Amino acid sequence: MDEKTILIVDDDEDLQILYGLYLRGESYRIERAYNGQEALEKVEKNKPDLIILDIIMPVMDGEEFFTKLRVEKNIRDIPVIVASVNEKISPKLFKLGGIHSTLQKPFSIDTLVGKVRDALSHQ
Repeated sequence: MDEKTILIVDDDEDLQILYGLYLRGESYRIERAYNGQEALEKVEKNKPDLIILDIIMPVMDGEEFFTKLRVEKNIRDIPVIVASVNEKISPKLFKLGGIHSTLQKPFSIDTLVGKVRDALSHQ
């Protein structure tokens, strides 16, 4: 079985490290980006199997990144888990398709790992 790659897009380095530690323990390969612009560049170089996406970030926020990913880059098959402090995610994002699930911060690592497993099992 091929090792699945997860791209974590979040401007909080501590959270990225925490998510990465637990997900590496589940034998996933981890890539990190600190904003949407950096994430787009990484997706173009090496398409991940799953994206964990924060919404509120500098340079390019998660909503703009997701829109560019789906519309401009026409990459629709990468499942996305939106992990944000926002209770409400813009309905526009759901209309673009591909949001596997959402997590409201803070959430447990077990919840994250479960959602990741579920998203990757549907590929």
